[in-house]
Order: sequence, then C-alpha cells, then structure tokens
Amino acid sequence: MELENYNPKINARNQDFAKRIRDFAQKYSIIGILDVEGLPAPQFQRIRASIKKDAEVLIVKKNLISIVCQELETKFPTISELNNYSNGVVGLIFTNANPFTLFKTVQKNKSSAPAKPGSIAPKDVIVPAGPTGFAPGPIIGELGALKIKAGINAGKVEIKEDSVAVKEGNVISPKLAEILTRLGIEPMEVGLNIKAIYEEGTIYDRGVLEVDEGAIIADIANEAARAHFLSIGLEYYTIENITHFISTAGRDSLGLGVGVAYPAAETINLLLSKANSQMAGVASTLPSELQPAGLVIAQPVASQANEGTTQSSSPEETPKEEQKDSSAGLADLF
Repeated sequence: MELENYNPKINARNQDFAKRIRDFAQKYSIIGILDVEGLPAPQFQRIRASIKKDAEVLIVKKNLISIVCQELETKFPTISELNNYSNGVVGLIFTNANPFTLFKTVQKNKSSAPAKPGSIAPKDVIVPAGPTGFAPGPIIGELGALKIKAGINAGKVEIKEDSVAVKEGNVISPKLAEILTRLGIEPMEVGLNIKAIYEEGTIYDRGVLEVDEGAIIADIANEAARAHFLSIGLEYYTIENITHFISTAGRDSLGLGVGVAYPAAETINLLLSKANSQMAGVASTLPSELQPAGLVIAQPVASQANEGTTQSSSPEETPKEEQKDSSAGLADLF
C-alpha cells in the first residue's frame, strides 16, 4: 500500500463526532481548544450547561481534532495550527461570542474542588484559625506534623492560628490532602481552561486572551488625562476641556478689569476693597493729629534686641466702637 494513498480509518462513533465538528465550524465563527484534564464529570456537566446558551463543547480525541482540522484547512486557513495546543486531555468549544468575552466567561465558570495527593497547589493553601469538629486524639499530632498549630478548646480540636499548609506551586502530599478534605478545605480550582482560540485565520493563545482588565482601564484613564492636558496646552477646544478655558478666561478678565479699574458688576466689590486699602495706606502716613477719627494703624513690632519684648495690636484690643466707625473716618479724607 502506498503511503500517499493512505486514508486514516475513523470508526462510526468518531465519524459522528467529526461530522459535528464540521457542522459547528460552519455555524460558529470561533473555535477553541480546551484543556479538561482532571476535570470531574459532575463539574464538567455543570459548566457545560451554564454556557450552553452561548457555546457548544465537544470532548474529542486529539487525533480526531488533527484529522478534521486538516480537512477544514482549505476553507479555514491556518486552523490546523490548533493541533499545536491539543496536548493532553482536550476538547473543542464553538461560539459566536467575542474571543475575549468567551475566555472571561469560561474563567468565571470554575469551582473549588478537594485536593488530590500529588496535586500542585494553585496558590498558598491556608488553614484558618478556629474551631474544628474533631474530637481530641491523634489528629493533634497529625496537624502538628504538617506545621499546623492546634490545641483543645471546649472538648474539640481548635486551630490556634492561620497556617500556610503548602506554598503555591508545591506538591500536596497524601496526608495533607486527607487533612484538608477532613477540614472541608478545597484548594483546587477546576473548570474548563481555554488553551487557544481560532478566529478568521488568527490564533489567540492564552497569553493574549488572559488580559488584566483593571490594568487596561487604568492605562486608558491615564492616557485620557494626558490627552486632556495636551489639548489644554495646545489650546485645542473640545467638549471635555471647554469649561477649563471658560473658567480661565473668566479669571483673567476679572483680573484685567481690576487692574485697569474698570467698574462692572463683577469688579466693583474688588475695586472698593482695593480703594479702601489704598486710602488706609495713605491715611497712615499722615501725622496723628491729621488722621481721621477711628483709623486703626498697626503698631510696629519692637525688636527684641532694642526693647526685649514684642508688642502688637489686635482686633481684641481695639474698642468695638472704633472698629465700627473706621470706614466713616476714612470718608473725612475726601
């Protein structure tokens, strides 16, 4: 038999799966490779049902994926590159949703599960302080061997303080897995894991799909602020910055009006206050016998070297009648 004429044999069950893959490829614009290794059947069924409205999931052998992808290559360029991600126990997911939305949805549909001996801790596994349902006995020694501090309280075993049972990335031993299960601690996270997604000739791997939304939003906000300040510096008017220009123009025109002594509703109070201050300054230069009645002039502070003490006047030292009539006294100058 010549190798170039060899066609792989597909049994009836796999032929059905192959047909479903072809049909879904025609119906949906997104095809993804899923990692389902270690996912218990009950969790898989629950997750599958939760996304049934938006996506279809098929668990198939990687050899079948390879064969069908090669068949689809003529209509879907580069789709056979999905084979590079079909290691281990895998499946296919089909949807018309945005690839990033699909990835986020699948990530949310995960649940906790008990640790199995030999599992790798996905994060630091912490045994929290507090009472347990264990009666006093060998369990105290078993906890101590795992560096989990425990004692007796009210006839029950109690964890004395929060303890890190295993660090992220380390192997969970059989004994620790047993203890965690008895304590009701489920450190493992199980669910569908998208390894790669195909869309219109482009392959998105997990590194592209797993984006930090918070960081992206912060970057956008930062760039928006920079654009805002740049537009102000260039005096480029937009809806977002126009209030700044109007406010600045208002302050500048008010300052100009006061500077040229232009009387207007917005400047009159400032002009009167300025004139009053100037009049008080002029009056303070006159001999005391010529100063208007009620004028209050601050006394200079004596230097400590000359008099040894400091003296100053304050509103509390001025009779209320004199403070009240000070404006009237200034009028005597004119």
